[in-house]
Amino acid sequence: MTQVSNYGCVLIKALSVEVKEVTLPVVGPENVMVKVESTGICGSDLHLYNHFGFGKVMMRKPNILGHESAGTVVEVGHNVTDVAIGDRVCIEPTMFCRKCHNCKIGKTNVCRNFRQAGMEPTPGTLQQYYVCESDFVVKIPDSLSWEEAGCIQPLAIAVQLAKRAKFAAGQTVAVFGCGPLGALVMATARAYGVSKIVAIDISQKRVDFAKSMWANYSFISPPRELPQDYPDWAAAFKDQVMKDAGLDPWGVDIAVEASGAEPCMHAGIAFTHPGGIYVQAGLGRAINSFPTVEVVAKELDVIGSVRYTAGCFQTAIDLVVSGKVDLKPLITAIFPLSRSTEALEAVQRGDDLKVVIMNQR
Repeated sequence: MTQVSNYGCVLIKALSVEVKEVTLPVVGPENVMVKVESTGICGSDLHLYNHFGFGKVMMRKPNILGHESAGTVVEVGHNVTDVAIGDRVCIEPTMFCRKCHNCKIGKTNVCRNFRQAGMEPTPGTLQQYYVCESDFVVKIPDSLSWEEAGCIQPLAIAVQLAKRAKFAAGQTVAVFGCGPLGALVMATARAYGVSKIVAIDISQKRVDFAKSMWANYSFISPPRELPQDYPDWAAAFKDQVMKDAGLDPWGVDIAVEASGAEPCMHAGIAFTHPGGIYVQAGLGRAINSFPTVEVVAKELDVIGSVRYTAGCFQTAIDLVVSGKVDLKPLITAIFPLSRSTEALEAVQRGDDLKVVIMNQR
């Protein structure tokens, strides 16, 4: 490939990014180079932006952000046979080792030695050109726009959650948090034939949007009035929602916590009927109070869901191409790479549902 410049969005320190020229990656024998066209911005990007780290893992030096990307293959290594120059692809940003115990049993999302684009020391995809091994890209059809393609990765996460939760026809599912993750979980639940979806958030705008797209019922989470404790608050909230929605007061089959907010964790457990499934997918504080006695008494299956496994990207692509999931209404703001700071600040404000950056602009 002819030598070209490569600009990327580099996280310098907390709350500070610079769009500047970065090293053009070298293509190895098993690699492909992707001319990146679009990158979705999500909560984990914002967490890195705010804290210059994630949880207890702090960054030691600047790094390129981004992990929800798609583009066109412009160069391939001499051993690559499954991808060709000109292919339109989504990038799988989690690179698993294929050798550890978890990889061998199919749990590649919790690979012992995984690397994640955008997490030190691995550069992110929010640059104009990105290099990875060829089996970490998935082909997409021409009918999928670049803006939509930049949202396939979070949809793949929702597909993984659907696997973990065992979404199926006839179920009633409550989703706490109507941000991008919660929205995509509801979209996937609807595509999988879930019968009734209850959307819950603190934002009227977001629950209204969820109701217009996928949810049968939508509710604003009420404030907890001190000295009321979480269990009493959650039980009262659940009783009111079940009554107002005309649902079985016993509870829902599956509760998905997609906000990371401690009150929603208590509410999710309260909403789930005995023998049901509670899925924790939202990321909030590292340590929260949790109603363990109720979990045991109701014999709930409490499940964590993170990233995606084999086939999730292809399923996500198929859901969009078939029309079962419409990503277009979720994309509420588009920025050029040169305005990455504005894009991150837009996510910070929370007014937009899904922000996408166009990497070549």
